[in-house]
Amino acid sequence: METLRVLVKSSDISALGFLKRSSSAKFFEDATRLTKVILKSFIIESENYLESEYFDTLILQHMTVYVRTDLYLESEYKIKVSHKLFLSNKDNNHEDQIISKQSLIFSSKNIDKSLKINLSNSNGIYSAFKDLVRKEDCDQMSHMNVQYYFGKHADAIKCLFNKINSFSTNKIDYKILKERCIFSREVHLNSALEIVFKVKSIENNELLLLSKVYSIDHENVSAYFETSISLDINEKTKNIILNLFLLDTTTFLNELEFSNLRPLTDNRPPQNYSKDAFISCKSAVNTWDLDYEEMGSSQFKIGCVSDAATHLFTYCGADFNWRNEYDIGSAALDYSVRYFKDAPLGMAVTMHTNFTKIGNKSLKFIHHMVDDSTGDVIMDIEIVAVLFDLKKRKSLVVPDDFRIKASKLVINN
Repeated sequence: METLRVLVKSSDISALGFLKRSSSAKFFEDATRLTKVILKSFIIESENYLESEYFDTLILQHMTVYVRTDLYLESEYKIKVSHKLFLSNKDNNHEDQIISKQSLIFSSKNIDKSLKINLSNSNGIYSAFKDLVRKEDCDQMSHMNVQYYFGKHADAIKCLFNKINSFSTNKIDYKILKERCIFSREVHLNSALEIVFKVKSIENNELLLLSKVYSIDHENVSAYFETSISLDINEKTKNIILNLFLLDTTTFLNELEFSNLRPLTDNRPPQNYSKDAFISCKSAVNTWDLDYEEMGSSQFKIGCVSDAATHLFTYCGADFNWRNEYDIGSAALDYSVRYFKDAPLGMAVTMHTNFTKIGNKSLKFIHHMVDDSTGDVIMDIEIVAVLFDLKKRKSLVVPDDFRIKASKLVINN
């Protein structure tokens, strides 16, 4: 089974261009944690490392690596775990390369000799990404922050196109135009995630993907995405993509049917921001914010959105002290993003925010990210959110004081 599929970072590469042994060890550590998640019905009391083997492999930033794990029942109380770390080859004429190997023993209880794992084998989908939720991914409520949903989803798209490009003689470039994300269930620290894609349509130089962010440990879908991607689609490119999705893929996902996301309601506000908007965030693109094209990443942009929402809610009275006193949190349910322009290194940006609708319990608002030097809109994002009781886990009626302040920022839609 596959227990990790991620991208190589620049920090993983040695001065000689090889994958660092410390990075291989870290990938194996993550694969071991994910294996424990999969074996959650067993009581694993200890783990003993047997051996590790490393091979010097030339590697580049943003290439895909993955771990395949075999399990063997050694005795009534021992499971042997064998990890192999592979580099997904850029050229389909060559096999994926083994970078390193590791084996260890789990001392366990409640072992079922069949060692059954909930895996599905299907075509029409592609499993692009498997990783863990880390401490730095989580917000003050110990949930994975929305920017990391978008960040991991962007990594999954890159892994998908790494695979697509392995079948192509010429590099296929792409650009994300729009993303829609509907959140379903929260994920927490150390949760194991898998991201799986399905092609909704491919025509007129646009690839439309449906995807699910699946929580392997909780066995439910955490978020649903619909992503519009621009690329030069000729007949050869179209066949490469469609043929990839015809191949069998193994997945932990238990919902293999992909449905269209619920329709957007109400008219979208214009691309231009309101002059009466609330200034909710100021930021700038730094080196650590760059994506695979050396531009401000979607994770950076959605990170600004998270900060902007906190400032917006604080302005309306739902500040840090009020939330702590009454044990109240907030949750975004639906994100609809349109990307208009790139944000290069050093660009200063400002978020201009308005409410578009204030319901009994739900709030709808829009952020425009604007280039401070030109006034150009980099992206806009419309969000549906709620306030909720953290103890009762129920959404709240919008408080009157909040509603009065928010009403002053309602855009004429």
